Amino acid sequence: MAQTIDKIIVHADDPGLMYWFVDGARLGPLRRDYADKLGIEVGALWSKAKERKVEHLAQLNACHAAALAFLAKRDFTQALLLERLCRKWPEAIAQVTVDQMRAAGWVDDKTYATRRAAKLTERKIVSPEFLQARLSGEGVPDSIAQKSARAAATTLAQLCAEAKRLVRAGKSATSIARVFSRAGFDLDTIESAFAKARIPWNTES
Repeated sequence: MAQTIDKIIVHADDPGLMYWFVDGARLGPLRRDYADKLGIEVGALWSKAKERKVEHLAQLNACHAAALAFLAKRDFTQALLLERLCRKWPEAIAQVTVDQMRAAGWVDDKTYATRRAAKLTERKIVSPEFLQARLSGEGVPDSIAQKSARAAATTLAQLCAEAKRLVRAGKSATSIARVFSRAGFDLDTIESAFAKARIPWNTES
């Protein structure tokens, strides 16, 4: 015997969601726009095929809500958000959600890279290579990571100024070189900074 939808009620806390009843059993909730697309209305037939579609949309709805909750707390790259959502939902559901977040402007890899690069270089010396590796490791596409890293990383002039400051603070050239090396700068760059700052350094010491 065919089942029909007996009644529809709006979610008490969110008017954008609705429940419906089939043979006295409450189903849902589901976004009202999704329900309209599926033809969920009083008197409409209820079938297994429609039930499967509702389950799919319910997963999308829950995944969408979770993504918004994550993004309200911190920034994500598309890759990081996808990885986080895939812990609970199928990849196909998670990917649709990430695409929705990107289209709505909630996820932007360029914005993430700019903000993250600024944070990583705040009151620190950081080489472009080190910064690019960090950004790439957090899911920023390589081209964006490279551009953001070069814009935010410590310049040679800044490295030279930092070397002079450390010398005035009593640090030896060798200890300064170690600091610069840990920040990701190669030997050639360190030597160039020392030469520009007129700091003598024996690389064999």
